[in-house]
Amino acid sequence: MREIDCRGLPCPQPVINTKNALDDLSEGETLVVLVDNEAAVKNVTRFAEAQGHEVRVEEKEGHFALYVTKKGPGQEVSLVSCAPAQESPVVMVFSSRGMGRGDEALSRLLLRALVKTLRETKTRPKTIICYNEGVFLVLEDSEILEDLRALEKEGVEILVCGTCLDYYRVKDKLAVGQISNMYDILETMLSARVIKP
Repeated sequence: MREIDCRGLPCPQPVINTKNALDDLSEGETLVVLVDNEAAVKNVTRFAEAQGHEVRVEEKEGHFALYVTKKGPGQEVSLVSCAPAQESPVVMVFSSRGMGRGDEALSRLLLRALVKTLRETKTRPKTIICYNEGVFLVLEDSEILEDLRALEKEGVEILVCGTCLDYYRVKDKLAVGQISNMYDILETMLSARVIKP
């Protein structure tokens, strides 16, 4: 039984690695593919099943193991798209203090309205990510601080770029969310539908 470790690899690399490994296996042999997000599980499974192979998925601690049993030579199929599935979680990204481009006052007004409206809707993002000037939204003097605190209390994860807080020298003013790093931010974005207002 051969094993390949695709944890931490961006789409479509897990699918490409799986295809290459399957090409080297004989019919009836099983390939174990390790991945660390549900998007990769779905993409590898869809690809392998489209080729006629059997796939069994086991959730391990912090990752998934896909057992792909080769059935025949496989068929020529195109690699799956990296577009996240519709059921993927939604991540909202704030990289500035406002929404869109144009007049700064209007931009900030729009962002306040967006976050306030977000509290009123049933559909919520799984995660809000703040980086670059977006980190100013999670500080003590933020105009939307109370709304963000309410969203966090209701289960919305808020990730804040630690490098950005250090760059602007405002880490001591963080009032909501958790300090994160680029690896976690990238991993969160790669496994989700990303919305950038």
